[in-house]
Amino acid sequence: MDYREAYEKALQLLNVRFLSEGELKAKLRRRGVDDDVLKDVVAALEGEHFLDDQRLARDVYRYYARKGQYGHLYIVNRLRRRCLPVPEDVERPDEYALAGNLVKRKFSYRADEARKAARFLQYRGFSPSVIRDVLEDFTVH
Repeated sequence: MDYREAYEKALQLLNVRFLSEGELKAKLRRRGVDDDVLKDVVAALEGEHFLDDQRLARDVYRYYARKGQYGHLYIVNRLRRRCLPVPEDVERPDEYALAGNLVKRKFSYRADEARKAARFLQYRGFSPSVIRDVLEDFTVH
């Protein structure tokens, strides 16, 4: 595939969904684009602001944080899956408040529910210290 074809294919892929540089490279490699052509296409797309991993990482982080259901570790894992860096300048959600609200909404204050709540919070990407502190309050009630 030559430069023009690769560039057009990249634009088609980016038209469907915002992609990270790593995601775009992987998709184009699967379609047989050489590394030299790939490097030129990525450079052109970055110059035209079609590819911007920092901006995309901030947007993805804010999207998951705004949902109010995920901890920092979950969001970071989502970013890594998309080959995106963890943004330094984004405001992290208050995990203690988030986890507390999720537990209050989803679980009753019974001792047998504490283990389920811990597993639920762990799958949602909350750190062990947050889970421990939230569940201390959970079992006190």
